[in-house]
Amino acid sequence: MDILARRLTIITLLMAIFAIMLAAAVETDYRRSTHNTTGKLVACATPHACTASL
Repeated sequence: MDILARRLTIITLLMAIFAIMLAAAVETDYRRSTHNTTGKLVACATPHACTASL
């Protein structure tokens, strides 16, 4: 019974580490995909006339 408890503990800890790493990867991907528009300089005042932006 002790061996089974030890194996389940190891499997549970490995699954927890995997879940934490997966959550970190998803959060990093989400932060990369968001477009940061703060501090942009727009070349045109009317958005339908031109789409250039710096």
